[in-house]
Amino acid sequence: MTYEEYRQYMKNFFEKYYTKLSQNEISIKLPLDESQKEMWSDDAAPNEEWKKWKLVSSVVKEDELEALEKEISVKLPLSLRAFLTVYHHYFENPIGRNSLFKPFEAVKRAWNPLLVKFGYLPFTWDGEGYHIRCIKLKEMPEEEKCGIYQIDHEILFNLDEDTAAQEEIDENMKFVSENLLTYLDEILNDRDRDSMYEAAKAAIAKTLKEECGITDFDGLVDISNEDPDRLYTALEPIQEQYSLSDDDMEDILDMMEFIL
Repeated sequence: MTYEEYRQYMKNFFEKYYTKLSQNEISIKLPLDESQKEMWSDDAAPNEEWKKWKLVSSVVKEDELEALEKEISVKLPLSLRAFLTVYHHYFENPIGRNSLFKPFEAVKRAWNPLLVKFGYLPFTWDGEGYHIRCIKLKEMPEEEKCGIYQIDHEILFNLDEDTAAQEEIDENMKFVSENLLTYLDEILNDRDRDSMYEAAKAAIAKTLKEECGITDFDGLVDISNEDPDRLYTALEPIQEQYSLSDDDMEDILDMMEFIL
């Protein structure tokens, strides 16, 4: 795709996603003050703390993109350039904010020198705020082959930038989507990893209560220790339905402490 084609795709995505979120107005409201007035929606209530925001056509200039590339030590793929230069917005993760006042906020918050060193370009976080989402640059300039991957940020705490090996990063990366365009399309249509993860959590909680009679986290711990086969049998269809790895299942079961 050409740069203009990427820009048109991004324009369509942001407009459709904004329209989708607008169905529940709280999703496009933030505590914005007078200094952020340029991003208030035309029908925002000026006396209320939480104000509806709007998409604002990007004013990012080429020299700002070049400065960003120098700062993060990566040449931006065309798709990500388009992603950053069509609209300013306040979309939360897994999109990441790109406001008029902090146009590269999401990229800078996700940036990590170790990931960049080994060919991954961080650009946002997952919806839960645990994983850094990256574009794998190995296939550049064939961007349609540059997959989206994520890594648990806590893993990076235990790696030294000078001694870490490529394999240590690669083996901890989890595949998310084929490329940036499919990543955004999946988010728009609720087929993304975060949406599926939320649906899986709800399905697991329901199954634990209705099929296993578990009403609290202590009950889950008990059955995990006393009858793990029964637990696995009950949850196996959900794991298959949502393509969850064993690690995913373990993470979700740990979250049941706050869900059950």
